[in-house]
Amino acid sequence: MFEKQHLLWQFSFTSISFAPRLAICIICTLLSMITYLLTFSVIHVEGLLLLSMLLWAWGFSYRGTCICFLSCFALSGGYVIYQKSINGPASTILISTLFNLIILLGAGQLMAFFKETCGSKQTHLAFNREQEQQRQMIREQLRQFEQLKTQFVINVNHELRTSLAATYSYFELLNMLFESHGYLQYQAHGIYLQDALRHCDDLRAIVNNILVSMDIDNTQAERDAEECSIAQIVLETCDHIAVLQHEQYRMRLQISTHLWARANRQYLRHILHQLLTNALKYTPSGTSIILKAEADHYDPQMICISVQDAGPGIPLEEHAHVFEQFARLPRDVGGTVRGTGLGLYICQQLVERLHGRIWVESSGIAGEGSCFRFTLPRVIPTHATSITTQVDSAHTVGRR
Repeated sequence: MFEKQHLLWQFSFTSISFAPRLAICIICTLLSMITYLLTFSVIHVEGLLLLSMLLWAWGFSYRGTCICFLSCFALSGGYVIYQKSINGPASTILISTLFNLIILLGAGQLMAFFKETCGSKQTHLAFNREQEQQRQMIREQLRQFEQLKTQFVINVNHELRTSLAATYSYFELLNMLFESHGYLQYQAHGIYLQDALRHCDDLRAIVNNILVSMDIDNTQAERDAEECSIAQIVLETCDHIAVLQHEQYRMRLQISTHLWARANRQYLRHILHQLLTNALKYTPSGTSIILKAEADHYDPQMICISVQDAGPGIPLEEHAHVFEQFARLPRDVGGTVRGTGLGLYICQQLVERLHGRIWVESSGIAGEGSCFRFTLPRVIPTHATSITTQVDSAHTVGRR
């Protein structure tokens, strides 16, 4: 640590910008030369110029050494010639001046060499620090990846085992009833079949999320984009969910029938299905889920679709993490709501593939719920008449 700080101190002068550094060297050289000239006849020591030489060498390396040497050589030579013209030949002064100039040049070269050596060492230390930081970053990324992988395996193992065990139990119960009575009655036994189908749908959703996350980089879906009626796809998705869900919820639709987007229908259905089923999981019995689609207030060229529920909400500090891969809220890890942590991650990836964005709005206060919003590029349809008429008759009806 001391060595690094020492090297940093040594390079503090060279860290100054070029113009101030040059001005300092010139001022120091002028002062040294003036002192040298004033004391030439008394002391006659070329070492007075040594400070400026060392400063030039440290500030500008070998180039600075040459500049300072030429300046000192010109000054000394000129002064020797001047003294010769006044006092006559002075071979002793000439030899002494040349000898001192050689010593001055050698000192400058040694300082420049020392500076270059320190610079190489400093560069080597900086390179080592950078390499160490990169290694630490890679180790941290690997640790996070291993942690995510472990959590994913735990979640999937738990979800698959739970759904499989429940499905098998219901079908085993139905088989025992059939063997016992020789028949099944819908009023008495239909509830078991419905529960078994619900757990089968949970299995289907888990497997589907895993497959979609593995195929998230497929570019074929972008080429399959087409003009879509938002109202029609919303109604189809709600109808599908209404068949599968048997809860006391009511989905309220606030959708304009004239909103069209260019998107992949399968992607859009998957996004809506994921957001709606999430809302169904967390919304208390008897409360409404509001699905709204309208032109974006900030960009009329985009469509904004939102799903609002009245569930427990999402804490503000978790907003940035809910769209991460395998992410689950701490309150849900040991709770009764099942999930793999892939649903919202997949939604974000699909929305971005459709050239939109997705976010969540929630205060985190229980009862105020959450509102998930996403945008899609808006288009003007080329064949909207028949589809719009078909959707018009149904979009105002609340659906279970």
